[in-house]
Amino acid sequence: QWFNTPPSEWDKVFLRFVDKMRAHKLFALFIAIVIVILLTFISGCARFFQEYFAGSVGAFVAVDLSKKMYQNIMTQSLGFFESHSSGDVVARFSNDIFMVNRGLSNAFIKVLREPFKALTFLIVAISVDPWLTLVGICVLPPLGYALIQLGLYVRKSVRRSLMKVADLASLINETTRGILIIKGFQMEEFLKQRYDIEASRLRRFLRKMVKADSATEPITEFILVVGFSGFILFSGYRVITYRLDMGDLLQVYLALAMILDPVRKLSTVNNMIQTSVASAERVFEYLDLKPDIQDAPQAVLLEPLKREIRFESVSFSYDGKKIVLDNLNFSIQRGERVALVGPSGSGKTTLVKLIPRFYDVKEGTIYFDNTDIRKATLESLRKQIAIVTQDTILFSGSVRDNLTGGNTHITDEQIEQALTMAHAKEFVAQMPKGLDSNLGEFGQLLSGGQRQRLALARAILKNPEVLLLDEATSNLDSESEKYIQEALTNFLKGRTSIIIAHRLSTVMNADRILVLDCGRIIEQGSHEQLLKQQGVYYQLYQHQFRNAYETTEN
Repeated sequence: QWFNTPPSEWDKVFLRFVDKMRAHKLFALFIAIVIVILLTFISGCARFFQEYFAGSVGAFVAVDLSKKMYQNIMTQSLGFFESHSSGDVVARFSNDIFMVNRGLSNAFIKVLREPFKALTFLIVAISVDPWLTLVGICVLPPLGYALIQLGLYVRKSVRRSLMKVADLASLINETTRGILIIKGFQMEEFLKQRYDIEASRLRRFLRKMVKADSATEPITEFILVVGFSGFILFSGYRVITYRLDMGDLLQVYLALAMILDPVRKLSTVNNMIQTSVASAERVFEYLDLKPDIQDAPQAVLLEPLKREIRFESVSFSYDGKKIVLDNLNFSIQRGERVALVGPSGSGKTTLVKLIPRFYDVKEGTIYFDNTDIRKATLESLRKQIAIVTQDTILFSGSVRDNLTGGNTHITDEQIEQALTMAHAKEFVAQMPKGLDSNLGEFGQLLSGGQRQRLALARAILKNPEVLLLDEATSNLDSESEKYIQEALTNFLKGRTSIIIAHRLSTVMNADRILVLDCGRIIEQGSHEQLLKQQGVYYQLYQHQFRNAYETTEN
């Protein structure tokens, strides 16, 4: 009966109050959930922007370093590339740049954020009890020393491992470039063993890195525990002797506990920083390189050749010990076709490399007319010169790009004329896309003779004042060489040319032949004049053509 009694007005008021309280609690719960979601979203956004900013900084710096390093090595002389392995150069552009990017991206924010957090809590602890705080942080100096030593060990190991990576890259490059010889001479097992040896050395240095990295966290924890034990003993003594309030102890303890997290994070990121520093050191070694051949302070623009190229007392040595060219004195008149003949190692190719200043003479002077080429700008000097070597270099890309070198002012008609003179028009026309056909890496989709013809066409297209031909037709058959020689005869009229060839049939029509031996000119004159002298050239001629005759007879 009591339950059936209708509620009084007070009961109704109470029930309405309870309903409102329930509604308020539900609303408060809803607000709390919304706040948690918003805070999580804001925290996630903040972390995203932190990581994105750090990654962007790392990528920007790494790419910028890569660009500057590439620009700098492009200013280096041939000596730089002959003294640095291709693997070392490639490794610095790939591995080292990647490690710098990784270090900046992963460590940048932590290095900025964690010390700030630690400093904030340190100030709080000091404001409560400076002496107790000092006891708590007394482990930081030995911890810092231990981390520095580990970091230096890591940096040294990383640097050695990067050098081994460069050695492996060189071996891989040699393998890809020489795969024909490797398979032809069954050298696979030999090279596998070489690779295994180098890889094992790399693994040894990587294990040292891992050892140091693995030791970092245990050493950090051990030192922190020792320091915490000392803190507990000292603080316990002060509490027992009524010199420290429990509230102050709790505040200092909590503040120091909050410092430990940044310290742990910094200890783990230290090795990553040292790895990046080791890579950055290798990158900056290339960035700091100064070209040994560059424009003089008051370099002048070199006028087009009018009279002669003159060598005056020119001597040269690669290593400063062995003389390659010894006191050369001769001149080449404008429009003259000069051939260099002599045994291997006599200095022919070196002489040709001195003219465009790929190397600088050690003694003496080379003149274009009356201008010392070292006092002319490299651009104005090399603009007048084209060179074709026996080791033909083409680049991945189209036929057009290889011939023009990015010069958009060259027309297709000019390209066709150059291809015709180089006896290359026919095979280019048969390629799938003609001038736009891709040649593959180093022109590997072409035969040796085809590559050499394109190299000749590239030189012709440059329209140079001086043409340097170093065994430029060595990969051509006799018929193709005959056609190209006829075309070159017309092209070279009024131009200065220097020709190196072991086949004397290539140089017989030269205006003058210089015979070199041990870096000296021992004979010079026309083909007929040198035969009459019956000296070294005569002997070379007799030997070469006698062998050719005997081969024909057989």
